[in-house]
Amino acid sequence: MFKKHSIAGRVSSGMIVGLVIGIVMMLILPIFGFQGVSPFSLGTLIMFFLMGALTGFIGIFSRHPVFDFKMSWWFSGPLVGVVFMTMYSLLTFDTLESFMQSSLFSQIGFHSPFWAILDGIWIGALMSYIEMKVAGKGEKLPAK
Repeated sequence: MFKKHSIAGRVSSGMIVGLVIGIVMMLILPIFGFQGVSPFSLGTLIMFFLMGALTGFIGIFSRHPVFDFKMSWWFSGPLVGVVFMTMYSLLTFDTLESFMQSSLFSQIGFHSPFWAILDGIWIGALMSYIEMKVAGKGEKLPAK
């Protein structure tokens, strides 16, 4: 996709992945009895879009700037996913709770909205991996 690795490539590829995941989520919501276009679904779309942008920006650091430990894609992406999905779970607790009480999740035994944090870990790792493969990683990346 990008012939030369760059920061802009990381951020844009992360935003594209976030946009795709957000749109898929908007398409899945009517299956569980929610409206396809609602404040909840639009907030979900925006959250995944911004999560992709942030994983792209964080990927330019190979080491933590303050604590000086190595930050690879499998650490930074899931960390961003945990932070975003924790915020998302706390802000949309009631809606997620009714979502988790649908027939699919209640049969599996997932009743708490905080199970979404595991989704954040996997989605953050996916975003970070795709960004690394498409546009590179590290401080030496050019801005364009």
